[in-house]
Amino acid sequence: MMNRHLFHKDGRPVAVGDEVTSFRDEKYIVTGWEKTGRNRVYVKAVGDKYEAEFFVSVFDLSWDQPA
Repeated sequence: MMNRHLFHKDGRPVAVGDEVTSFRDEKYIVTGWEKTGRNRVYVKAVGDKYEAEFFVSVFDLSWDQPA
């Protein structure tokens, strides 16, 4: 499978360590993402040590750079 690249809504590529905000206005730090098709981003809540996974749409991220 081809590696996929994840982007913020404003077109910036997502990087490990980026802060993202969920549709519930909760802050998370990106720890990684599934690059081969599972459509998941891995995050930690700000101030938390446990990792969670969510669909990329929870944070308004996309696999294709916005136009």
